[in-house]
Amino acid sequence: MPARIWAFVQSKGGSGKSTLATNIAVQAEAAGQPCLLVDLDQQSSAALWGQLRGNKKPTVFEGRPDKLTEIVNSAKTLGVALIILDAPSKNDAVTLAAVRVADLIICPVMVDLFTLAGLQNTAKVIEMAGKLSATVGVLNDLDESGVTVNIGEAEAVLKAIGMPACPVHLFHRPAYPLAIRKGLSVTELGVQQKAAADEIRELWAFLDAGAPQPKPPRSKAKKPGKKGAKP
Repeated sequence: MPARIWAFVQSKGGSGKSTLATNIAVQAEAAGQPCLLVDLDQQSSAALWGQLRGNKKPTVFEGRPDKLTEIVNSAKTLGVALIILDAPSKNDAVTLAAVRVADLIICPVMVDLFTLAGLQNTAKVIEMAGKLSATVGVLNDLDESGVTVNIGEAEAVLKAIGMPACPVHLFHRPAYPLAIRKGLSVTELGVQQKAAADEIRELWAFLDAGAPQPKPPRSKAKKPGKKGAKP
């Protein structure tokens, strides 16, 4: 089966894109799906996390944006089940290329005004690639106070731009930056961080079940030989 390709995309910096990408990559490995995490962002947050992680899976690769097609094609021949692309925190040609090659696009969405306003520009890039129907918005870093109102407003924005909202919500928890600093996932921090770990496991289950499965390449049918032709 060809590798699935998921792109984490959001033009607003600080939205949690790399945090989600790294945590989901660890969950892929835990689920028995070998994962390659490709850092395409100039900030190199995922690549730095990979260095802190050492030899632990997943494999993290700091990829040159102009080599994206080559990276994806090479990864597919190495037994990788899932390729995760951590796209740049801006709407540029690299982000567009990542969206075009992906089977599923995940947009972390914080509920502040600036992020919601910038989300519409991100949606335009995704729509340009014809991938809005393969995109899901994940509400991230939610504050417990006034959360019901914030969720409603954010989901209304997502609905207006035609982007489905993920039913799994991620809250503001110290476990996320703590895990990043240690080169870990929140699921690897122990029982004291159970709330964050449960969120990531639920998000993984949703994405894993709902992501489109890539179709294997069609085999070319042999043309029938002409009558009377010599063998």
